Amino acid sequence: MKDHIKETLGIFFIAVTLIDAAMFILGMMLQPDMQFGYEAFVYPLIYGAIGCIPSLIFYTKKEMTFKQALVRDLLQMFMIAGLIVGVMFGSIKLTSDTLPQFIGVVISIVIIYILVNVIGWVFDMKTAVKMTEDLKKYQEKITEENA
Repeated sequence: MKDHIKETLGIFFIAVTLIDAAMFILGMMLQPDMQFGYEAFVYPLIYGAIGCIPSLIFYTKKEMTFKQALVRDLLQMFMIAGLIVGVMFGSIKLTSDTLPQFIGVVISIVIIYILVNVIGWVFDMKTAVKMTEDLKKYQEKITEENA
């Protein structure tokens, strides 16, 4: 469980960075003249935390098949989208003015979710390659010592 919490923290920081970028891009596209106060700095942290909740809920130590992992990932993505959209638009009636923002946020959530998983996969692959190299060096050292 401790490793999963560390992994979730990594996901949180990657997500917050991508949320910042998405907020900038969507803001420049949809409301370029709008200005925010300092409270705007806390929203990516809140949305990043909300985005980590499903990862903690769906955690399992059991080895899953590809299909099970895919279903879990889709459920997590829909749960994240529902939670964030609910927080952002829960008290706002969707109109022709707010619909582009709604669509932009949903698309951003999907893109961010995919990017977080891809970046996590790249980091995991680098770690696996490093561990494999270290294991090979260790095996060579043991072989030389026993020879």
